[in-house]
Amino acid sequence: MVDFILASNWSYKVRSVVYNLVKKIADKKAVDALIPILRENEDAARFYEPLTSWIIGSPQSVEVLAYASNDKDYFVRYMAAKALVNIGSAPAINALINALENGDDSMREIVANVLGDSKDKCVISVLVNAEQDSNETVRNVAGKSLRKMKYNRLD
Repeated sequence: MVDFILASNWSYKVRSVVYNLVKKIADKKAVDALIPILRENEDAARFYEPLTSWIIGSPQSVEVLAYASNDKDYFVRYMAAKALVNIGSAPAINALINALENGDDSMREIVANVLGDSKDKCVISVLVNAEQDSNETVRNVAGKSLRKMKYNRLD
């Protein structure tokens, strides 16, 4: 069934509708079946987003979302990073920190942005470091995230 869903002639909208239906009717076994496909099929990784709310709760959700954060599509990378910050667990935050320290300019900008929504105070030092990034946009976004978190350098 998953191969049928991923048929290359289906549009993004059709795949999204099908994934939403699978999300509503399937169980955790379906997530376990989709995870290897997400890892092996570049196109499949792009269409994971409608499943994000369902995958969260799967023990492998952080791994799947970290993988999706490497997608070539900006929107997919952003949604994966946003989902990781919403999970908020140590492994999820560590995946974001790793992306901020090792990602390309675009990914570092995404992560600097979404970390501003984190409730984990350990990201403050990471964002302070990002204010020294080689990319001006990343530096600016990191500063905005710190202000969003109401970080005060005098505290």
